[in-house]
Amino acid sequence: MRVEGEPNDYATGQRAHPSDLLQWPTVLECEAAEGAPAEVVVQAVAAVLEALWRGRFKAVAACDFEDELPARGGIDRYPCPAPAPDGDAVSSGTGTWWKNLMSPGKRKGRNL
Repeated sequence: MRVEGEPNDYATGQRAHPSDLLQWPTVLECEAAEGAPAEVVVQAVAAVLEALWRGRFKAVAACDFEDELPARGGIDRYPCPAPAPDGDAVSSGTGTWWKNLMSPGKRKGRNL
């Protein structure tokens, strides 16, 4: 698997909830070899996540198979930001993106 790191274009540099992954400074893009079996891809992504966690880096997978990864792709490792008093946005100012993120995807193919 090829892994590339890039600055996170969504990060604004503003103070946000620590679990607001849209504000994390780096994005890793993982690309599996053409024809790689799905089980091998899941194992490879799991190994990358676990290595990052052992290094005390925050990491969450965004793919169609999060539910097959440890800690549901990392989402279980980070608490959900508390809802704002009006019940619409979260108190960190991140909007409702977290609610959408909390629904784990189902594998639709082998693409990451």
